[in-house]
Amino acid sequence: MRKFTVRISTKRLSGILGFAFLGVCGCSKPGHMDTKPHTQKQQTSVANSPSRELTHEETLAWVHDNRAWRKAKKTRSMWARAITAEEVGKEFQTADRAKLTAREKAWLCVGVAEEPWFQAWEKIEAKYDRGETETKQFAFDDKPHEYHLFRPKPDVINWAAQVKGSNIAGFSIHPGYDPANPLHSEQGGYVVKGDVPDPYQDRPDDVWLVQQPLFESTYEFLNDERPAAGDQSAKGESP
Repeated sequence: MRKFTVRISTKRLSGILGFAFLGVCGCSKPGHMDTKPHTQKQQTSVANSPSRELTHEETLAWVHDNRAWRKAKKTRSMWARAITAEEVGKEFQTADRAKLTAREKAWLCVGVAEEPWFQAWEKIEAKYDRGETETKQFAFDDKPHEYHLFRPKPDVINWAAQVKGSNIAGFSIHPGYDPANPLHSEQGGYVVKGDVPDPYQDRPDDVWLVQQPLFESTYEFLNDERPAAGDQSAKGESP
């Protein structure tokens, strides 16, 4: 039987071993690693980016950029009374993670969920019709008070925008009554303001916040009406 001796140069043997090593690693050529696992990791990281809280300014900018304003009207009545002299300076816990301080001449309003907030008499008079009077005591009252029932006027319209998105955890709004104490909502709550011809050209100094369950039980949208697209040059500007 004949014996054959195969001689392989050191240089060629190194090349063969290198090629075999690359095949095991799943690489296409020496010095170039497969980037697919890294790309998938990056995509997963972006998809799972944490939600964030929007500030007052960021919330209004989001509403503007997403053209989220819609016409709505309030449909449910409220109870209200004037703040007494003894209550001036007292804090009231709202449904928006805020404590509002009662001010002289302010009116204490109470919604369907018995949540308190404040308004000036002039605004109540402009938006509501006054009804009957009853003596009532809510959880935040130290004693019974005379409350007046106010029904929304049928011709009063508001602009409302729901703030929600996969990357929004919540948002805050500085209300016109007390800008120093922001109101907060989880994503899904509504920003509301009075009626203006074009909400995207308006620079609101009086907006307020309504929690999603309260808004959806006390307001209704007007046939899903949205404002017509205005001047396109204004698109992207902060309100």
